[in-house]
Amino acid sequence: MTDNIHPSSRSIRALDVAAKAWYTPVLLGQWIFVAYIFYAYGWPVVAGELAEWNDHLSQAYEPGRTFGNLTVAVHLALAVIVHFFGPLQLVPAVRKKYPKFHRWSGRVFVLSVVLVTAAGVYMLIVREIGAWTLRAGFMLQGALILGFAWQAVRHARQRKFATHMQWATRLFLAASAVWFFRVMIMIWFVLTGGIGIDTSDGTGWFIDAMSAFQFLPLVLYEVYIRVKAGSNSRAKIAFAVFLWIAAALTTVGVGLATLGMWFPVLG
Repeated sequence: MTDNIHPSSRSIRALDVAAKAWYTPVLLGQWIFVAYIFYAYGWPVVAGELAEWNDHLSQAYEPGRTFGNLTVAVHLALAVIVHFFGPLQLVPAVRKKYPKFHRWSGRVFVLSVVLVTAAGVYMLIVREIGAWTLRAGFMLQGALILGFAWQAVRHARQRKFATHMQWATRLFLAASAVWFFRVMIMIWFVLTGGIGIDTSDGTGWFIDAMSAFQFLPLVLYEVYIRVKAGSNSRAKIAFAVFLWIAAALTTVGVGLATLGMWFPVLG
């Protein structure tokens, strides 16, 4: 009966450490992705070779389509802000030691996420990007981002900071869905050789499935906050073990995405 009333300090600590272990490769992996954006899209701008964007994103640059090309450029520039500042919002040490930085970078992050979503929706409307299931997944991502952003800002203004951080975490995970998409796809490629993926046009039954599974971290976070708030020590220990497995898989996925997708020249 005691276990159902007061969880053990050991189980609380185990869950906290495991959560940090999973988050570490996520943070580092997102910063590697930022470096990739600079390499794949920033350098061609400097070199005056915008057509090279198409080597990494289909129809990213189309001569004569000024507004569309500008939309892609804005989307990419804001993605740098989202994936650099976003992970820092969830680091407790940053929030405690640099509260002013946390507040201002948080505002920039939320604004950037909303603008990226708007640019992404426009790109989905005017460009043929993947199958309809993939586009539907991206549209759902946009809806979640807007809803979570509103809730995060609302609770911050009400100074309900614990609730604010839950919504901010949901916002980060929703905004990172495409990043998780890439990491999980690379794991699948290594395990199966790419079964269910047509690399010529980015379609296939696995891509269809990933349109939903890219939100898996968001679902697991809902489980995590309930296990953390609960009083069952065994549930905390079990979920901690799961998070360590997820941390190992995420680390492998980030490594594979880095060498196989973002910086293949290093492989």
